[in-house]
Amino acid sequence: MPRAQLEAILDFILNKADDSEFEVIRKACERRVRDKTAFASLGGEGPGAMARRMANELQTNVGATMDSVRATMKGFVADIIRKNAPEVSEEQLATLLDEYVPEPGSSAALAKEAAEKAAASASALPPEALIGMVRSFVAYSEDRMPPSRQRELWESNPRWQDEYWAAFPAEIKALVKAYLEGKIDGDTFGTAVLSVLKL
Repeated sequence: MPRAQLEAILDFILNKADDSEFEVIRKACERRVRDKTAFASLGGEGPGAMARRMANELQTNVGATMDSVRATMKGFVADIIRKNAPEVSEEQLATLLDEYVPEPGSSAALAKEAAEKAAASASALPPEALIGMVRSFVAYSEDRMPPSRQRELWESNPRWQDEYWAAFPAEIKALVKAYLEGKIDGDTFGTAVLSVLKL
């Protein structure tokens, strides 16, 4: 980094940053130190390399992973149906599950996939954009989003949460809801989201 740029950064931190900006900088420094310590125990592997490695591992185990995601989704949907419509018989429940979480290769799955492709092309949001939106939505919901990022989102679009939610595919909505309600853990959530978005 050029010396002039470093001096400008130090001047901003020491003389110009207001309390909220200084707090964001302090938290960012703490996170950097924490991440460096954590990544050192992983052989120095940073988030990008870790994400690529996990994606590669996921591709090699995609069959088992998708079965696990599908089972989690089926259980989640079944719980919602039983809670909201206790009069539904087991046979009706099975039919509903086949419709909402179809087995791959079935006519329902092919129809659902075609509908999802149409919706995806209509929204024109690449998976990389959606994963960023999911991260922002979850970070805000868990009160982990830095104030500067909150301000940026609210200023650019006061309805950003509603619009993000509307843009999420049905599977992502279900996973986000399950994670925020504590029904699945962070690792399962992250793996499932990457699988659904084919990342």
